[in-house]
Amino acid sequence: MSKIDSNNNTNHIFVNKTKYDVTADTLTGEQILALAGFTPDKYDLFLIHGNDRTKIEAKESVTIKNGMHFHAIIKNVQFG
Repeated sequence: MSKIDSNNNTNHIFVNKTKYDVTADTLTGEQILALAGFTPDKYDLFLIHGNDRTKIEAKESVTIKNGMHFHAIIKNVQFG
């Protein structure tokens, strides 16, 4: 598991069902992709919430909450 530090509170997020421990309050889409070993030039990032999904741009900041789920999808492939 990987960590990105900025405070002492650890949250668990998931990228493609793999769990990552993060302590940052916010991360960009690019940082989330990098945490999971992906790059924004080849992958799109989506925040999954229930049956909905929201695309997260590389430079977009996301307020991190424990248990968030993301999917990294190869660009130009339809998701869903």
